[in-house]
Amino acid sequence: MRILKISHLTSPLLVLLVVFAVAEIYHERNLAASHTATNPQDVNSLDRRISMLEQRFYLLDSRISRLEQQIGLIQRAPSPSSNTRELETLQNQMQLFERRLAEIDCAIVKLDERTLTTAARDSRKSNVPDPCRLNPGTPIRLSTRP
Repeated sequence: MRILKISHLTSPLLVLLVVFAVAEIYHERNLAASHTATNPQDVNSLDRRISMLEQRFYLLDSRISRLEQQIGLIQRAPSPSSNTRELETLQNQMQLFERRLAEIDCAIVKLDERTLTTAARDSRKSNVPDPCRLNPGTPIRLSTRP
């Protein structure tokens, strides 16, 4: 069941593991056959060899599990290009909000100019003219919402 869950990136590793396992078993059989002809092996040495094979399989299995975890982390991590796109989108939105804020600020100044008395309005005209205060009687038009 676990073999079915392995991603396509780790399947070459699985094939390599199987090839190594088959080669090891074949090698062990050849050693056993050559030793059996000269020395019959006892149960303890076979048990020791089986334990060594189990340890190797466990080591390979743990390495494959770590690789699968690393691949999962890499696949879940956002790509740099998506971060760049998100940053550009945020910058564009900030520019739109800044323009909108400038429009609203100008509209408030225009409304303020409308509420001033004629004497206060004349005294302000002598200072540096504010473009928003030049024509206070014109209607306030704000751009549509972003």
